[in-house]
Amino acid sequence: MRIIRRSSVLVLTFILAVALAVPTAQAARAHLPRKVGVLAYSYVEALTRVINPDGTETLIKRVAGTPAELAAANQVKSWFIGSGVRHTTLQPFTYTRGTRTYNTQNVVAFLPAAKKQKHKATPLVIIGAHYDASSAGAGADDNASGVAVMLETAARVTKYKRDYDIVFVAFGAEEVGLKGSAFYVSQMSDADRARTIAMINYDSLIVGDKLYIHAGANAKTWARDDMLRIIRRRHLPIEMQPGLNPEYPAGLTPDGFSDYTAFNQAGIPVVAFESTNWEIGDLDGYEQTVLYGSFWHTPNDTLATIESYFPLRPIVRLEAYTDLTVQFLKHLETPGHHR
Repeated sequence: MRIIRRSSVLVLTFILAVALAVPTAQAARAHLPRKVGVLAYSYVEALTRVINPDGTETLIKRVAGTPAELAAANQVKSWFIGSGVRHTTLQPFTYTRGTRTYNTQNVVAFLPAAKKQKHKATPLVIIGAHYDASSAGAGADDNASGVAVMLETAARVTKYKRDYDIVFVAFGAEEVGLKGSAFYVSQMSDADRARTIAMINYDSLIVGDKLYIHAGANAKTWARDDMLRIIRRRHLPIEMQPGLNPEYPAGLTPDGFSDYTAFNQAGIPVVAFESTNWEIGDLDGYEQTVLYGSFWHTPNDTLATIESYFPLRPIVRLEAYTDLTVQFLKHLETPGHHR
């Protein structure tokens, strides 16, 4: 998150695999909690920490280009498959930093439409969140929270009969320059770009004083505006950034902050979710809280620390963002929307 402003010790791969075994993919499918957000919370826990027998915790570091990132990618893939998104694969790619080349991957999960539209291309919605993290903390906020909402959303929408396709993408290597999303867009066919009606991006959802919904800088706002109507109807605590900084118009987010960037630049309507505070600091959304400043890219980005400072804040935010996305997808009528 916000890599244009700020840019390890690795947990052993076998420890990571044990930690990520809960919740299991099958358990997520068979025991979907009635309360929205509970499943997402369990994914945040599983992606970020191991609780040891003595009650202490070992943090999981999902740093780009490491074995821990690959182990997390494989577990996210397993969770998608277990929740009913059977067509899930890893999309490998490389990136270079300095003189070194790193291997990494996106996790791509395809949920086909229940019925294809006649005489025209089936619309496509892309939903994404990066699963890698900086080396400073465990990335509970940035961005296990986003992956968790995406995973619970996937588990909940598989039962709906839709006339549009959904692709869920867990992006790798976001923290080193938005590499995964840039690669994914570069591999999209012209036909897929043309039929993509919206891209929804989650990044850092559980810490900030406020919950935000943005459109991309290309100002194609139909999806954001549809969600604003749902927000009002369901009384969700989500708002647009108010545009106090003249560099950033109200309701929009600039390129460079997260993985929506490549999609925005491809002309695709973007909805970007984040929890921060656009009314303090430099009025650019980088300062997350009045009381404790920012958590992303710091040692404070662990679930235990976040809960100690802000009890119950994570579950409230996970519930709101998951509920909004599920309602949007459930009631989406694609014939009336145009890019």
